[in-house]
Amino acid sequence: MNTICAISTPYGSGGIAVVRVSGANAITIVDSLFHAKKSLNEAKAYTIHYGCIKHKDELLDQVLVSVFRAPHSFTGEDVVEIQCHGSKAVLSSILDSLAKLPTDSVPPTVSLVPPPGRYYEPIKLKAKCDELKCNSWISIGDTNSPQDAKKGTEYNKTGLVFFRAQDSAGNYSEWQSAEYDMASDNRCGKNAYPVPVNGKEVCVDAYEYPNKAGEVPRDMVSQEQAASLCASEGKRLCSLEEWQAACKGREQNNRYSYGASYIPSRCNSNTKAVIRSGRRTQCRSWWGMYDMNGNLWEWTATKSKEKESAFIAAGGTWSSNNQTRCTESSYSFYPQNQYPSVGFRCCKD
Repeated sequence: MNTICAISTPYGSGGIAVVRVSGANAITIVDSLFHAKKSLNEAKAYTIHYGCIKHKDELLDQVLVSVFRAPHSFTGEDVVEIQCHGSKAVLSSILDSLAKLPTDSVPPTVSLVPPPGRYYEPIKLKAKCDELKCNSWISIGDTNSPQDAKKGTEYNKTGLVFFRAQDSAGNYSEWQSAEYDMASDNRCGKNAYPVPVNGKEVCVDAYEYPNKAGEVPRDMVSQEQAASLCASEGKRLCSLEEWQAACKGREQNNRYSYGASYIPSRCNSNTKAVIRSGRRTQCRSWWGMYDMNGNLWEWTATKSKEKESAFIAAGGTWSSNNQTRCTESSYSFYPQNQYPSVGFRCCKD
């Protein structure tokens, strides 16, 4: 969808006015005019930033800028609201500067569904674009045989898959590649997959307890109760080391289960409540674990070094934003208590 801008307050009749910019490129476009200590591209959702709007080094106004990230905004898209002085001259200069920017030169963002990783059954690959009107292509092994990605491509081999997209303005993304590893034998049983940890394999549940896709994960459970529930199924709580190995992926260098950088839409990390397990299909680690970044903190079997009576919880919650890294942990939860933001998953040797 095209990025649009408009005045959201009565024109020229107040001391303060709001200019709203909405669309896939809204944050990048406003950031090109906004001068502050921090780039808006790095800003968290629902934050306000002070700075100046400049165009070709000409100061237009000192402003406050609010950032809202899709889909949780008034329009459902990325939205930036510029709070400026309400004079007609200021408003006209800001709108003119926005209108002169090349709004349609930014290529679409595209990703593969399901994401790269190890799978034990055939999958259907699709390319997911950040714009509604978008053409996308997949090419197996190299870029020489592109095929329409909207209908889905049956896939059951180990190797590289290439993909790209074109938005409604005619902008193409570069060819990107993703690696898939199709394994033949899963010794861990239903909804659990092997993860290598220090020379051995540990079976880690794919979902937060009760380990069922589409169910709301269990919260309000103490660390002791979590350990008992795992034991009743012949399993145990994962150690922090095992949990992090499952999250970090094959090379053990991912900051998030899906990659190196925080992407707000991938996991349930910038909302107001827990969601059903596996609903964010892109929130999957290489080994096959879902929702390790956000949704619920997860109890582990590892005691805190800082506080002897505490056990470590990992992964952050539904509102932790970029503080949901694979290395994110907390020992501030009392292990005998139950919390609405803390759940768990199980492991097995």
